Amino acid sequence: MQGRAPSGPSRSASRALASVVVALAPLAASCSPQGMLSILPGAVNDPANLTLRREILGFGTGTMCKEVSQRSVALRFRNEDPALGRFFPRQCAVRELETGHLYIQLAGTGYAWSNVTKRVGFQVQAGIEYAPDFRLDGSTMYIYFRPVSTTARQFDVSLVEQGNLGGPAVGMLLPGGDPRGFVTQVGDAMLEHELGRGFTVIRESDGTASFGVGIVPPGQKPTPAFERNDTGRTLLENDRIEIHQEQRDYAGPFVVPDDGMALYVTAQVEGAPSIDILAVPRPAGEVWLQSYTTSTPATPPPQPAFLDETIPASLLYRRVIRVPKGAYFLVLDNTSSAGRASPPNVALDDRAALVRLGVEVDDAP
Repeated sequence: MQGRAPSGPSRSASRALASVVVALAPLAASCSPQGMLSILPGAVNDPANLTLRREILGFGTGTMCKEVSQRSVALRFRNEDPALGRFFPRQCAVRELETGHLYIQLAGTGYAWSNVTKRVGFQVQAGIEYAPDFRLDGSTMYIYFRPVSTTARQFDVSLVEQGNLGGPAVGMLLPGGDPRGFVTQVGDAMLEHELGRGFTVIRESDGTASFGVGIVPPGQKPTPAFERNDTGRTLLENDRIEIHQEQRDYAGPFVVPDDGMALYVTAQVEGAPSIDILAVPRPAGEVWLQSYTTSTPATPPPQPAFLDETIPASLLYRRVIRVPKGAYFLVLDNTSSAGRASPPNVALDDRAALVRLGVEVDDAP
């Protein structure tokens, strides 16, 4: 991977909460044998060929929930912004309606950060009817999920880190009457707004996928953290993440399908002196993540990490992590409770780290 110049950290109070809907994007990650279809894009793209198009879209329906349970989705307000949180799907059900639309029921948990509330933990449940569609642009498939209706939506807050924001008098001035009510009200309203935009899954001929809120025109793509070299490795993550002081990001879980394989990690840090990177198996990571979304301050890992290293600012970090078959979290830590480094303890000085992270999986060297 080759570096791309990162943009500076952003600090909108509600943008991360607004992007929970992007968590629905992986539902289409397994669709389309487009390598075979690229030879006849005119016929495939013709809206009149409804039967052919529905059969192609139905190819991935049976594996949608399997795909969504294997990954998290970074949360952001706009495609070009760094992520400020993640959504982790826990329950998924999908069925095709007589109209050819898909009805998706999804529930999960996650976290986000804003300068008003600091860390926020939440649970989301939603039932949404989508009209699926796609376009081929050469060998790249753009899969569109256009929302038709939302029959169920629930946004529940499990944690507001800065819960005594300005004291009771100031809290009463917030919509909802206090920080928790404010987050619930704003998060629910923004979730409804984002569901109304739909989303796009961009699937390459090698099976890798990227996601965008709204309808991304054919030929356009979200800006990656790193330009990829043609290594033949399977891409798992290529993103920019903003991690504030005493916060962390649970990237993954990343699935390693067989023994004798490795995770290939590339990372670079700006804005903070350093951050730590810790690797933990999924079972331990799930316990640690649950604590992060429900309690404060951030806790140490429930068991020693098998990788615990520091990434100094500006230096390009590369590591090959040999692991047995399984799923793993890579935790990017900017706290004083885990890892080897601690963020500067200066009042009113939040040294947010902007991290570019690339993760691939392939045979171990």
